[in-house]
Amino acid sequence: MGWQSYPFLVTPEELRTAFEPFKLVISNACVPIDYTDTPVGEFIENYSALYKRLISGEVLSGKNRGLLGHIAITSNLSEVKFGREHELDGKMVKAVIHDKSISPMPYLAPFTFMTYCESNKLYVSTRASYLAYPEFIFGYEINFRKFSQSDADYYGISSEKEFKTYPDYQLFKRNITKITKPLSFNQDGIVKKTSIRISDEVKIHLPKFYCIKSKGIEIL
Repeated sequence: MGWQSYPFLVTPEELRTAFEPFKLVISNACVPIDYTDTPVGEFIENYSALYKRLISGEVLSGKNRGLLGHIAITSNLSEVKFGREHELDGKMVKAVIHDKSISPMPYLAPFTFMTYCESNKLYVSTRASYLAYPEFIFGYEINFRKFSQSDADYYGISSEKEFKTYPDYQLFKRNITKITKPLSFNQDGIVKKTSIRISDEVKIHLPKFYCIKSKGIEIL
């Protein structure tokens, strides 16, 4: 199973607008037994705290892990199924069910920005672990599963595009695309255009980011 991703950085209010058609759900951890969804404002508050640290040029470390939230999105909350009810630390909890009878949800998670040269070519990587390398966190990305042949056989469909939740991934991408442009930069005389999407307001602050200034990168 692979993943398709769309990395971006927008302001908290721009993200709130992109969230308008969706409900947010914790899909990677146990939640209280009466949990239904996470209010958008709650996630935006967390995102805002991370955003402020990034645009201030703060170097993130392990102590900031509480800000690195992972959240799933859905336009149809009734399709989200919970189960595995059990007691944890004296309280009853449950978790989102993940099996082949239920369409996976797109989810947001932080991503890192790293550059490296190989055979005299400049490359950009966004795949390093944001938990292992918090100092190189750049923003968030929306992720959705990408099928291999074995995945197609397991789910009994030919493509991840047949999942009922795939349109949510596409809609969120469109919402971000409307308010952003691709990030382009110059490093050591080499101009690079990336797939990372940034809004105009974010672009103003990028020279202060640790992952930018530590490499001597010029934002174009």
